[in-house]
Amino acid sequence: MSSVNATLAIDVGASKIAGALIDSGYQILHELVKPARQSLYGHADPDLTITKEIITELIEHAKDNGIQVKNGGACFAEYVKPDQLLNSRDQIAWSAQPKDDFAELTGFSWVIESDVRAMSLAEANAAGLNDFLFVTVSSGISHSLVINGKPWAGATGEAIGFGVTQIDNSQESPTLEQFSSGMGIARRYQQAVSKDIDGAETVFALYEKDPIANEIIESAANVLGKSLAVVVDYLDPEKIIIGGGLWLGSDIYRKLVIASYETNAAKRRKAPEIINSIGGAKAAVIGAAIAAN
Repeated sequence: MSSVNATLAIDVGASKIAGALIDSGYQILHELVKPARQSLYGHADPDLTITKEIITELIEHAKDNGIQVKNGGACFAEYVKPDQLLNSRDQIAWSAQPKDDFAELTGFSWVIESDVRAMSLAEANAAGLNDFLFVTVSSGISHSLVINGKPWAGATGEAIGFGVTQIDNSQESPTLEQFSSGMGIARRYQQAVSKDIDGAETVFALYEKDPIANEIIESAANVLGKSLAVVVDYLDPEKIIIGGGLWLGSDIYRKLVIASYETNAAKRRKAPEIINSIGGAKAAVIGAAIAAN
């Protein structure tokens, strides 16, 4: 019996790390997910220890099940340059460049990409669209402008910076990501109540009964919707597709953000419609496999 060929794909995020064996039709054969951090503060996955554990476990699974792993693709919640080198340590506590580090670990070559560009590749494949703005709203916030089916990386790979938009909702002038992402919402609530919480899910569970949670969520949604309207003014996309765990996982947040967006984008002759991601929760690992091939 001939073995199945697969790509080993990894999504290294700020709150979780997902890995999968993916076949030539971009179907998931086997997957693993592990938490990337133990608290809301600090960097995720020091020295990529958890990521390497997942890679090793997936290779062992492949050997045990007649799956031939030919190559690897990994995407990160960091800036990634066109030469596939990580160019920031904002979320992940990596120490060695993963392109070479993973190749040494596994014995096969790897392609490294940013998570949002990987997700936009998966979205283009799933939706059959060539031109759109993809935004991810999860632990962080980022964007990818897709032109002719390819995500625009920019001169240095940093054309993904929607989340670093400066906003003026406090004296510290935080970024959009610090204010309106899942991690931002959780940290803002934890600071407000001076009590440790697990994550944004805790805050959303209190939305209807805790005025502090209500104010933090509604202010976050209002700013995100307004910021989406502004980025439309800059880029004039035909469609906006939004994915990510917070966006797809919370009806409350989606409705609040869309209401704010529609109010702030009303001045345009035809503001683009916001569409939910088709690729969903698996988009990043599938996009990492697409990038690798």
